Amino acid sequence: MKGLIVSLIVFALYVLSTVVLSQIIRPRRHGKLLLFPIFGWMPAYFLLFFLTPADFYFLPDGWMAQPTWLDAAFGFVVYALNCHSFFDFFFGFNGGFSMSLMLEILRAGPQGATSEQIIKGYYNEDGTDKIYGWRVPRLVETGYVRIEPETGACQLKPKGLAITRLAIALKRMLNLGAGG
Repeated sequence: MKGLIVSLIVFALYVLSTVVLSQIIRPRRHGKLLLFPIFGWMPAYFLLFFLTPADFYFLPDGWMAQPTWLDAAFGFVVYALNCHSFFDFFFGFNGGFSMSLMLEILRAGPQGATSEQIIKGYYNEDGTDKIYGWRVPRLVETGYVRIEPETGACQLKPKGLAITRLAIALKRMLNLGAGG
């Protein structure tokens, strides 16, 4: 039980630190901002676990796991899974396309927004598309896609092909359909 309590405390500190860092740094992209503090709080978890008494000042004897290393490992796994869930929540909720659409509708005010107005929100002032204008160059930069200079056609590189085939296999196993 001590491992669970310590992991929840450290996880709360991790979330709080990412909130504070987001306000101070104001990053354009949050991936690294969410990832690196996870590793910074790992030693804090073990320090707090091993420097506090076995009963964590209030736990009854029946709630203390034996052996201690198992309790420490359990708490650490809970911390890691909570961090993973936080990542999923952040990128699914904040970065999800449906949420993005709903934010555009909210920004339009109580009268709502037409499809044309919503779509207009996805273009920069110079006319470039915000979604494809960022995503395709990022796929090129990270080595998943290459753009054929003569034709401008996008082609999967071996890394992109492997990930795409894995996604197709997983979608078939989970019966998720053909969509993206």
